[in-house]
Amino acid sequence: MAGSFDTPLLTTSPSRSGTGTIRLLFLKALLDALADVGRQVDPLLREHGMFRSQLDTPYEFVPLHRYVALVEQASRKFHRPHLGLEMGATFGLAELGPFYALLRASGTLRGALNYLVLFQSRLQSRTLFDSRIDPDTTTYSYRIEDEGVWPRLQDSEFAISGYVNLARQLTSAKWAPAAVHFEHSITGREERLSHYFRAPVLGNQLANALVIRNEDLDQPFASAVPSEDVKLRTILEWHLLDLMGPESTPSESFVSLTKDVIARWLGRTHVDCATVAAELKLSERSLRRRLTEEGTSFRELLQATRQDRAQTILSKPGISLAVAAEQLGYSDTAAFSRAFKEWTGVSPGRFLRKPENEMASPV
Repeated sequence: MAGSFDTPLLTTSPSRSGTGTIRLLFLKALLDALADVGRQVDPLLREHGMFRSQLDTPYEFVPLHRYVALVEQASRKFHRPHLGLEMGATFGLAELGPFYALLRASGTLRGALNYLVLFQSRLQSRTLFDSRIDPDTTTYSYRIEDEGVWPRLQDSEFAISGYVNLARQLTSAKWAPAAVHFEHSITGREERLSHYFRAPVLGNQLANALVIRNEDLDQPFASAVPSEDVKLRTILEWHLLDLMGPESTPSESFVSLTKDVIARWLGRTHVDCATVAAELKLSERSLRRRLTEEGTSFRELLQATRQDRAQTILSKPGISLAVAAEQLGYSDTAAFSRAFKEWTGVSPGRFLRKPENEMASPV
């Protein structure tokens, strides 16, 4: 498996059946960050269908949307606007259990992060975690693919700060990324975020992301595993893959499969029927026929995905039309504005000025 990490783009396919899920081991990060409030958090846990006793079964799944809602509500209830950041700052290698040894044995920060890419769908499904390698840097992106799971500010900041904390434990406490991106607005949060990351932080981006210098990623750990012990990594992989179980079986619905690919690529690369068909290992003609048999078309699915995401994006405070157009895969704001008005009967600018921000039903 290690050889698969030589490709320029690493993508973890999300679970395509049902709603997203997350392992309970991440619940400990929340309880640790809220240790000062003690048992006051327990009624909130019960409200979201979780219990402190579940920490004894850290590999059990809970619905992702419930976990994200729990963290958001805890942030409000206990007046902790930076709760996600606090969770990430205290989330250590030891919290990952058997992964501790695997990440240590990976030899480099790139190797460690690529193992997290490999296991992402087994730790948290319906979530994008991939990397893009550029000449001087590599960008690792994180985004929950279900646009209905919103708000998710605390989860996003937990994930990105958690990755940075792991990197610092594996390398040096002084380590810092080249830049940090968040999909939400960071207005009023810039100082706290910049202080933690010690790097430029941007909000309202395509995805939550860490931009890391390639030289940092490829620098061997001070305690790197000797080359003759490289078999250790393979053994750990086998055991962990067996422990975590198989990835979810893809849905048989080609509508569902096509929507998954569109949602994953939209705003990140060019999306058309031919490229989606190739991803699904079909000819373009075959995919169009399958979609027709299921009562729809590629164009309808692309438009529906764009409309759903447009509603979510334009509901975010501080979003610009340029960023919205980019996230929806349009070449410029004019093309996006024309399409938006066709869907809703109003321009995006007028929609943003509406007090309720309620999108009209698509025609």
